[in-house]
Order: sequence, then C-alpha cells, then structure tokens
Amino acid sequence: MKPFTTAALWSAASALAFAASSASAKFLGQKLPIAELAFFRAVFGVVVLAGVWQFVADLGKARDPIGHVLRCGLGVVALYSLMYAFATIPLGLASLLFFSRILLLPVAARIMLGERASAGIWAAVLLGFAGALLSSWPAASLPEWRLGVGAALLAAIASAGSQTAVRRLTFTNSPGLIVLIYTAVSVAATLPMASLTWVTPLVGDWPVLAALGLLALASQFAAACAFQKAPVSFLAPLDFLTIPIAAAFGYALFAEIPSAWTIAGSVLVLGSSAWVTVKSSQTQT
Repeated sequence: MKPFTTAALWSAASALAFAASSASAKFLGQKLPIAELAFFRAVFGVVVLAGVWQFVADLGKARDPIGHVLRCGLGVVALYSLMYAFATIPLGLASLLFFSRILLLPVAARIMLGERASAGIWAAVLLGFAGALLSSWPAASLPEWRLGVGAALLAAIASAGSQTAVRRLTFTNSPGLIVLIYTAVSVAATLPMASLTWVTPLVGDWPVLAALGLLALASQFAAACAFQKAPVSFLAPLDFLTIPIAAAFGYALFAEIPSAWTIAGSVLVLGSSAWVTVKSSQTQT
C-alpha cells in the first residue's frame, strides 16, 4: 500500500476515534467535573501503554526534549479546554471551533518551525476565523455558553501548536513513544485538579469512561502514524471528517441540530481550510 494511502486511512481512523471520544465526554460532562474527565481521558492511555513494555523500554531513546515540552504543555492546555467545551456547548459547534486549528497551523509552523506562508494563505486564515466567529455568535450571546466557546477556541490554538510539535517530533521519535510521553505527562498534570473535585463515577459510567480514554489514545496514535507517512498539508483535508462525524453523534445521541449561523460559519471555515491545505501543498511540491 502506498504511503499516502496508508496515511489517509490512519487519518480517517483518527477522526472517527476522536469524534467518538468527544461524544463520550459530552455524555459524561453533566455527571463528572471537567478536571476528572481530563484525568480519565489520560489515565486509560497509561493503563494500556504500561502493558506495552517495548514503549517503556524506548523511553531512553527519546529525542528533542524541547519538542516534547511543547507537545505536552500545549496538549494539556488543549485537553482541559476541550473537555470543558464538549461538556458545555453543542458537540458539533465545539468540534467546528476546535477544527479551526487547521487554520492556525501556518501560524504555528511559522513560529515553531520557521516555515513561511504566502499572503493568500494568511488571507484564508483570517477568513476562516471570521467563519469561526460567525458560527459562535449565537452561542456567545448566551451567558452559559460563552466560556465554552472561549474554551473551544483556546483548545484550537493550543492544539495547533501541539500538532506542529508532533510533526517536529516524528523526525526523531517513534509515534508510540510520542504518545507514551504525552499520556504520562497528561496524567501527572490532571491528577491534582481532579482530586480536588473528585466524584466517584457510577458503575454504569465506567464503560463510557473507558471509551473516552481509549478512543482518545487511538486517535492520537493514528494521527502520529499519519504524520509519519505524509505531510500535514496532505492530511489536513481529512480532518474535515471530524465535523460531520461529530455532528452526526450530536444529532443521534443528544438531539443537537446545527443553527443557520453554525452552518454558514462552517462553509467559511471548511472553505478557508481547504484553501490553506491546497496552497500549502503547492508550496511543498
């Protein structure tokens, strides 16, 4: 199988697993504190990876400590913010706002990797953000949703930086090692906050908690494998799958129907993201 075909399959699997994990977070958001959700999202990954001794043995082979610090620090910020957004605003809207991280990749690549982008790409980035703001306008007018919208946008910013760090790390580290280090750091970062507001989960919620963590781990691993096979510019369009999949979960499980504002903003965000992806691909060929 060709590398780009393999990368596309890994990326599609990552989008599906991420949307399913997000739906689990939405379901549990009314029952458990946000910090506890973030902790469980991380801890199940440690349980799995701790049993894979080869990953643990490879810790000594880790390279680029600065890259790992950036990946873990920004990833933890994105994790907390995203769990809050999923728990407080509609799943489709949260996913759309989080998806705007694709538009931030040129910014993150310029700052962290020194990569330059054309004026057309920067114009598309601004247009995409206008779409994100348009989508969030009705939600921002509701006091109970404002923090959720802000959290989703913060998660997008942090995730763009974290994804760029993953791209950097794949040059010197294996995908499994990148996931292992991030997962271990996430547990250490979320445990103190989770312990302050701990609520013992009901017996019936444990399968959903397991899905939350294991599907998130699967999404991270699949994304790292995809980044190893193909450039971000090729994989970015496949991230589009996250939005309709998340919207489908939101409709089927929570009866969430996207508003006209959300649909209009989605058109701008998706169109701008496609433009950024095509132009980035052209500059690399």
